Amino acid sequence: MLENEKLKAELKIYKIKALKEKVVLFGVVLVILAEIVFLVSIFKKNFSTAKRVNKPYVAVFNLNKTITVNYIHTLTKRMQSLLKDKNCKEYLLIFNTPGGSPSASDEFNAFLKWINKKKKVNVYVESMAASGGYYIISAIKPIVANKNAVVGSIGVIMPHFVIKKLADKVGVEEDSLAIGKYKQPVSLFRKFSDKDKEYLKKHLLLPTYDNFLQTVANDRNISVDKLKQYADGKIYVASIVKGVLVDKISTLIEYKEEIKKRLGKETKFIDISLAKKKPFPFFNIKLTSDIGEFLQKISQ
Repeated sequence: MLENEKLKAELKIYKIKALKEKVVLFGVVLVILAEIVFLVSIFKKNFSTAKRVNKPYVAVFNLNKTITVNYIHTLTKRMQSLLKDKNCKEYLLIFNTPGGSPSASDEFNAFLKWINKKKKVNVYVESMAASGGYYIISAIKPIVANKNAVVGSIGVIMPHFVIKKLADKVGVEEDSLAIGKYKQPVSLFRKFSDKDKEYLKKHLLLPTYDNFLQTVANDRNISVDKLKQYADGKIYVASIVKGVLVDKISTLIEYKEEIKKRLGKETKFIDISLAKKKPFPFFNIKLTSDIGEFLQKISQ
Protein backbone atom coordinates (compact mmCIF):
# COMPACT_ATOMS: atom_id res chain seq x y z
CA MET A 1 0.00 0.00 0.00
CA LEU A 2 2.77 2.39 0.97
CA GLU A 3 4.68 1.51 -2.18
CA ASN A 4 1.62 2.31 -4.32
CA GLU A 5 1.17 5.67 -2.62
CA LYS A 6 4.87 6.41 -3.09
CA LEU A 7 4.66 5.42 -6.77
CA LYS A 8 1.62 7.65 -7.27
CA ALA A 9 3.41 10.56 -5.60
CA GLU A 10 6.49 10.11 -7.79
CA LEU A 11 4.29 9.82 -10.88
CA LYS A 12 2.49 13.01 -9.90
CA ILE A 13 5.83 14.83 -9.47
CA TYR A 14 6.99 13.49 -12.84
CA LYS A 15 3.80 14.73 -14.53
CA ILE A 16 4.19 18.18 -12.93
CA LYS A 17 7.80 18.40 -14.11
CA ALA A 18 6.81 17.24 -17.58
CA LEU A 19 4.08 19.88 -17.67
CA LYS A 20 6.53 22.54 -16.52
CA GLU A 21 8.97 21.53 -19.24
CA LYS A 22 6.23 21.75 -21.86
CA VAL A 23 5.25 25.21 -20.60
CA VAL A 24 8.90 26.35 -20.68
CA LEU A 25 9.42 24.87 -24.15
CA PHE A 26 6.28 26.58 -25.38
CA GLY A 27 7.53 29.88 -23.92
CA VAL A 28 10.91 29.45 -25.59
CA VAL A 29 9.23 28.76 -28.93
CA LEU A 30 7.11 31.90 -28.54
CA VAL A 31 10.20 33.99 -27.73
CA ILE A 32 12.06 32.61 -30.76
CA LEU A 33 9.08 33.32 -33.01
CA ALA A 34 8.89 36.86 -31.62
CA GLU A 35 12.61 37.32 -32.35
CA ILE A 36 12.14 36.05 -35.91
CA VAL A 37 9.22 38.42 -36.51
CA PHE A 38 11.30 41.28 -35.11
CA LEU A 39 14.27 40.39 -37.31
CA VAL A 40 12.10 40.18 -40.42
CA SER A 41 10.56 43.60 -39.70
CA ILE A 42 14.00 45.16 -39.15
CA PHE A 43 15.31 43.48 -42.29
CA LYS A 44 12.48 44.92 -44.36
CA LYS A 45 12.97 48.35 -42.84
CA ASN A 46 16.72 48.39 -43.39
CA PHE A 47 16.86 46.88 -46.83
CA SER A 48 13.62 47.90 -48.51
CA THR A 49 15.26 51.05 -49.93
CA ALA A 50 17.97 48.86 -51.43
CA LYS A 51 15.47 46.95 -53.53
CA ARG A 52 15.50 47.88 -57.16
CA VAL A 53 12.49 49.75 -58.50
CA ASN A 54 11.33 47.98 -61.63
CA LYS A 55 9.58 51.01 -63.12
CA PRO A 56 10.95 54.37 -64.28
CA TYR A 57 11.40 56.71 -61.34
CA VAL A 58 12.89 60.00 -60.21
CA ALA A 59 15.15 59.81 -57.17
CA VAL A 60 14.06 62.49 -54.69
CA PHE A 61 16.53 63.95 -52.18
CA ASN A 62 15.41 66.36 -49.47
CA LEU A 63 18.27 68.65 -48.46
CA ASN A 64 16.93 69.63 -45.05
CA LYS A 65 20.09 69.99 -42.96
CA THR A 66 22.94 72.40 -42.47
CA ILE A 67 25.52 71.87 -45.20
CA THR A 68 28.56 70.06 -43.85
CA VAL A 69 31.33 68.05 -45.47
CA ASN A 70 29.96 64.79 -44.06
CA TYR A 71 26.43 65.58 -45.24
CA ILE A 72 27.67 66.32 -48.76
CA HIS A 73 29.75 63.12 -48.82
CA THR A 74 26.60 61.14 -47.98
CA LEU A 75 24.61 62.91 -50.70
CA THR A 76 27.23 62.45 -53.41
CA LYS A 77 27.75 58.76 -52.63
CA ARG A 78 24.02 58.06 -52.70
CA MET A 79 23.51 59.95 -55.96
CA GLN A 80 26.49 58.23 -57.57
CA SER A 81 25.17 54.82 -56.55
CA LEU A 82 22.07 55.47 -58.67
CA LEU A 83 23.94 56.36 -61.85
CA LYS A 84 24.00 52.72 -63.02
CA ASP A 85 20.32 52.18 -62.26
CA LYS A 86 18.62 52.43 -65.66
CA ASN A 87 15.20 52.80 -64.02
CA CYS A 88 16.38 55.93 -62.22
CA LYS A 89 15.75 58.50 -64.93
CA GLU A 90 16.50 61.75 -63.13
CA TYR A 91 17.14 63.34 -59.74
CA LEU A 92 14.96 65.85 -57.91
CA LEU A 93 16.66 67.82 -55.15
CA ILE A 94 14.28 69.62 -52.79
CA PHE A 95 15.97 72.40 -50.85
CA ASN A 96 15.10 73.23 -47.25
CA THR A 97 18.49 74.33 -45.97
CA PRO A 98 19.88 77.54 -44.45
CA GLY A 99 23.39 76.86 -45.80
CA GLY A 100 26.60 75.96 -44.05
CA SER A 101 30.20 75.22 -44.96
CA PRO A 102 31.52 77.24 -47.95
CA SER A 103 33.90 74.48 -49.04
CA ALA A 104 31.22 71.77 -48.75
CA SER A 105 28.83 73.98 -50.73
CA ASP A 106 31.43 74.54 -53.44
CA GLU A 107 32.18 70.81 -53.65
CA PHE A 108 28.52 69.91 -54.06
CA ASN A 109 28.02 72.70 -56.58
CA ALA A 110 30.80 71.18 -58.72
CA PHE A 111 29.44 67.67 -58.19
CA LEU A 112 25.97 68.65 -59.42
CA LYS A 113 27.43 70.13 -62.60
CA TRP A 114 29.35 66.89 -63.19
CA ILE A 115 26.52 64.47 -62.50
CA ASN A 116 23.98 66.59 -64.40
CA LYS A 117 25.91 65.74 -67.57
CA LYS A 118 25.30 62.05 -66.90
CA LYS A 119 21.79 62.12 -65.46
CA LYS A 120 19.53 65.15 -65.31
CA VAL A 121 19.24 66.99 -62.00
CA ASN A 122 16.09 68.98 -61.17
CA VAL A 123 16.10 71.44 -58.26
CA TYR A 124 13.24 72.92 -56.28
CA VAL A 125 13.30 75.38 -53.37
CA GLU A 126 10.48 74.38 -51.07
CA SER A 127 11.18 76.61 -48.06
CA MET A 128 14.78 77.81 -48.17
CA ALA A 129 18.01 77.73 -50.14
CA ALA A 130 20.01 80.43 -48.42
CA SER A 131 23.73 81.17 -48.25
CA GLY A 132 25.53 77.86 -48.90
CA GLY A 133 22.22 76.39 -50.04
CA TYR A 134 21.98 78.99 -52.77
CA TYR A 135 25.67 78.49 -53.60
CA ILE A 136 24.79 74.85 -54.33
CA ILE A 137 21.54 75.34 -56.19
CA SER A 138 23.00 77.92 -58.57
CA ALA A 139 24.76 75.02 -60.31
CA ILE A 140 21.50 73.89 -61.96
CA LYS A 141 19.06 75.55 -64.31
CA PRO A 142 16.23 76.17 -64.04
CA ILE A 143 15.92 77.04 -60.36
CA VAL A 144 12.26 76.41 -59.54
CA ALA A 145 10.91 77.70 -56.24
CA ASN A 146 7.79 78.14 -54.19
CA LYS A 147 6.72 81.79 -54.35
CA ASN A 148 7.26 82.13 -50.56
CA ALA A 149 10.58 80.28 -50.43
CA VAL A 150 13.61 82.12 -49.08
CA VAL A 151 16.70 82.46 -51.28
CA GLY A 152 19.82 84.60 -51.29
CA SER A 153 21.77 85.48 -48.15
CA ILE A 154 24.82 85.70 -50.37
CA GLY A 155 27.57 86.62 -47.97
CA VAL A 156 30.07 85.22 -45.49
CA ILE A 157 29.96 85.28 -41.71
CA MET A 158 32.35 84.20 -38.99
CA PRO A 159 30.52 83.91 -35.64
CA HIS A 160 32.58 84.73 -32.56
CA PHE A 161 31.62 84.50 -28.91
CA VAL A 162 33.54 86.08 -26.03
CA ILE A 163 33.25 84.23 -22.71
CA LYS A 164 35.85 86.18 -20.73
CA LYS A 165 33.43 87.56 -18.12
CA LEU A 166 31.96 84.11 -17.51
CA ALA A 167 35.45 82.55 -17.42
CA ASP A 168 36.58 85.09 -14.82
CA LYS A 169 33.64 84.16 -12.59
CA VAL A 170 34.38 80.43 -12.67
CA GLY A 171 38.15 80.82 -12.57
CA VAL A 172 39.07 79.77 -16.11
CA GLU A 173 41.86 81.46 -18.00
CA GLU A 174 43.53 80.92 -21.36
CA ASP A 175 47.16 79.84 -21.55
CA SER A 176 48.10 79.02 -25.13
CA LEU A 177 51.48 78.88 -26.83
CA ALA A 178 51.87 79.87 -30.48
CA ILE A 179 54.66 80.73 -32.91
CA GLY A 180 53.74 83.32 -35.53
CA LYS A 181 51.87 86.51 -34.72
CA TYR A 182 48.84 85.48 -36.81
CA LYS A 183 48.64 81.92 -35.50
CA GLN A 184 45.83 82.74 -33.08
CA PRO A 185 43.66 85.53 -34.48
CA VAL A 186 40.58 84.16 -32.71
CA SER A 187 40.11 83.57 -29.01
CA LEU A 188 37.01 83.04 -26.89
CA PHE A 189 38.66 85.08 -24.17
CA ARG A 190 38.95 88.37 -26.04
CA LYS A 191 37.28 90.49 -28.68
CA PHE A 192 38.75 90.90 -32.15
CA SER A 193 41.37 93.60 -32.32
CA ASP A 194 41.41 95.90 -35.35
CA LYS A 195 44.41 93.95 -36.67
CA ASP A 196 42.59 90.66 -36.18
CA LYS A 197 39.55 91.96 -38.09
CA GLU A 198 41.68 93.26 -40.94
CA TYR A 199 43.61 89.99 -41.17
CA LEU A 200 40.53 87.74 -41.10
CA LYS A 201 38.64 89.84 -43.61
CA LYS A 202 41.57 89.98 -46.00
CA HIS A 203 42.71 86.36 -45.74
CA LEU A 204 39.44 84.50 -45.05
CA LEU A 205 36.14 86.32 -45.41
CA LEU A 206 36.73 88.43 -48.53
CA PRO A 207 38.35 85.64 -50.59
CA THR A 208 35.49 83.29 -49.65
CA TYR A 209 32.94 85.97 -50.53
CA ASP A 210 34.64 86.63 -53.90
CA ASN A 211 34.63 82.91 -54.69
CA PHE A 212 30.93 82.77 -53.79
CA LEU A 213 30.14 85.72 -56.06
CA GLN A 214 32.18 84.46 -58.98
CA THR A 215 30.70 80.96 -58.85
CA VAL A 216 27.09 82.16 -58.70
CA ALA A 217 27.69 84.81 -61.38
CA ASN A 218 29.12 82.20 -63.74
CA ASP A 219 26.37 79.69 -62.95
CA ARG A 220 23.59 82.26 -63.42
CA ASN A 221 25.27 83.85 -66.44
CA ILE A 222 25.08 87.35 -64.99
CA SER A 223 27.77 89.90 -64.23
CA VAL A 224 29.36 90.13 -60.80
CA ASP A 225 28.33 93.80 -60.63
CA LYS A 226 24.67 92.89 -61.18
CA LEU A 227 24.87 90.06 -58.68
CA LYS A 228 26.36 92.36 -56.03
CA GLN A 229 23.03 94.18 -55.90
CA TYR A 230 21.61 90.99 -54.37
CA ALA A 231 24.75 89.86 -52.55
CA ASP A 232 24.94 91.99 -49.43
CA GLY A 233 23.69 89.23 -47.15
CA LYS A 234 19.99 89.96 -47.68
CA ILE A 235 17.43 87.22 -47.99
CA TYR A 236 14.67 87.40 -50.59
CA VAL A 237 11.30 85.82 -51.12
CA ALA A 238 11.60 83.90 -54.38
CA SER A 239 8.79 85.74 -56.16
CA ILE A 240 10.67 89.05 -55.75
CA VAL A 241 13.87 87.84 -57.42
CA LYS A 242 12.35 85.81 -60.25
CA GLY A 243 14.52 86.26 -63.31
CA VAL A 244 17.65 86.95 -61.26
CA LEU A 245 18.14 84.42 -58.45
CA VAL A 246 15.18 82.21 -59.41
CA ASP A 247 13.98 81.12 -62.86
CA LYS A 248 10.46 79.88 -62.24
CA ILE A 249 7.78 80.02 -59.55
CA SER A 250 5.77 76.86 -59.00
CA THR A 251 4.64 74.38 -56.39
CA LEU A 252 6.18 70.99 -55.79
CA ILE A 253 3.14 69.08 -57.03
CA GLU A 254 3.02 71.17 -60.21
CA TYR A 255 6.72 70.73 -60.80
CA LYS A 256 6.44 66.96 -60.38
CA GLU A 257 3.61 66.89 -62.90
CA GLU A 258 5.79 68.83 -65.31
CA ILE A 259 8.58 66.27 -64.92
CA LYS A 260 6.06 63.46 -65.44
CA LYS A 261 4.94 64.98 -68.73
CA ARG A 262 8.53 64.83 -69.93
CA LEU A 263 9.31 61.32 -68.66
CA GLY A 264 5.91 59.66 -68.89
CA LYS A 265 2.85 59.26 -66.65
CA GLU A 266 4.12 55.95 -65.26
CA THR A 267 7.13 57.66 -63.68
CA LYS A 268 7.28 57.37 -59.90
CA PHE A 269 8.95 59.69 -57.40
CA ILE A 270 10.96 57.70 -54.89
CA ASP A 271 12.23 59.38 -51.71
CA ILE A 272 15.84 58.39 -51.09
CA SER A 273 16.79 58.03 -47.44
CA LEU A 274 20.21 59.25 -46.34
CA ALA A 275 19.97 57.65 -42.92
CA LYS A 276 22.70 55.19 -42.08
CA LYS A 277 21.53 51.60 -41.97
CA LYS A 278 21.45 50.10 -38.50
CA PRO A 279 23.58 47.03 -37.78
CA PHE A 280 21.67 43.84 -38.49
CA PRO A 281 20.36 42.63 -35.10
CA PHE A 282 20.87 39.06 -33.94
CA PHE A 283 19.23 37.26 -31.05
CA ASN A 284 19.31 39.35 -27.91
CA ILE A 285 21.95 38.02 -25.53
CA LYS A 286 20.19 39.47 -22.49
CA LEU A 287 16.96 37.76 -23.46
CA THR A 288 18.76 34.42 -23.81
CA SER A 289 20.28 34.92 -20.38
CA ASP A 290 16.83 35.62 -18.90
CA ILE A 291 15.50 32.40 -20.41
CA GLY A 292 18.34 30.47 -18.82
CA GLU A 293 17.59 31.97 -15.39
CA PHE A 294 13.90 31.23 -15.89
CA LEU A 295 14.62 27.58 -16.75
CA GLN A 296 16.77 27.20 -13.66
CA LYS A 297 14.03 28.55 -11.39
CA ILE A 298 11.37 26.31 -12.94
CA SER A 299 13.46 23.18 -12.55
CA GLN A 300 14.10 23.82 -8.88
